Amino acid sequence: MKDFLDRLANMEVHEPPSDFNRQLHERVNRTLVIQHVIDFFVGAIAWSAVQFFHATIGWLVFTIMGKFPDRDR
Repeated sequence: MKDFLDRLANMEVHEPPSDFNRQLHERVNRTLVIQHVIDFFVGAIAWSAVQFFHATIGWLVFTIMGKFPDRDR
C-alpha cells in the first residue's frame, strides 16, 4: 500500500479546465431543480389533493346530513 501511495504522490495532476466550476454548478443546479420539481409534484400536490378531498367529503356530509362528520373516525 505504501508503494501505491508513493507512486500516487509522484504522479502529475493536470489542471482542471477554466470553466470547470461553471460546468459543475450547471449540472448540480439542473439536478437540484429536477429533484425539487419531482418532490413538489409527488409530495406537495398529493398532500394538498388529499386535504381538498377531506374538505369536499366534509362538505358533502354536512350538505346531506346537516351536521359535520365526527372527528373520531
